[in-house]
Amino acid sequence: MSKYIFVDTETTGIDRKKERLLEVACIEVVDRKVTGNQLHQYINPEQEVGEGAFRVHGISWEKVKHEPVFADVADKIIEMLKGRIFVAHNAPFDMGFLNEEFKRAGYDFQIGRDIEVLDTLALAKKTYPGQKNSLDALCNRLSIDRSSRVLHGALLDTQLLIQVYIAMTQKQGKFQLSKAHSTSFEKEQLKYHISDATEEELARHLAYIELIQ
Repeated sequence: MSKYIFVDTETTGIDRKKERLLEVACIEVVDRKVTGNQLHQYINPEQEVGEGAFRVHGISWEKVKHEPVFADVADKIIEMLKGRIFVAHNAPFDMGFLNEEFKRAGYDFQIGRDIEVLDTLALAKKTYPGQKNSLDALCNRLSIDRSSRVLHGALLDTQLLIQVYIAMTQKQGKFQLSKAHSTSFEKEQLKYHISDATEEELARHLAYIELIQ
């Protein structure tokens, strides 16, 4: 029985060496079901939020400056991650920021070394090659309601990602008959009678063909 932990993060920018984490969400999924075990935490990034990042997620410095710093919540995050498969959309981004924060805080814990990683973006590209595979695009393709997603947010995006992953990996039986089965089906189940067209029916058909030509 594999335990998955679906994760999303929001940050002050895109360069993990210079920017910091300011929100993280983790939701556990076991046997394709949400267990109710989750963590959602805003984090004081100890620096201002970049304008570009703010336009994406709408989280300001004012909103998070009184939240705990990463070092104060690292133990809780590691506890959520340990023993589970880390799942994220464009996983290198989220795991990169988390690993950088663990290192800054003095923790010898690395996603990808200590726990396995599943990148749903890589999975989507393999499943839908040549198509847009952003979270929004996948929600649209898989008929998942994303109407409440005006801005990016770690918790909502994680909830949507779980639905996307389950839909994307759902085994759907297709009504297909192999050659052997179709032959058997025709012989044993279909009752049909073939009759030739009458001379009158043929004459009408030829007259119709001549008319449309």
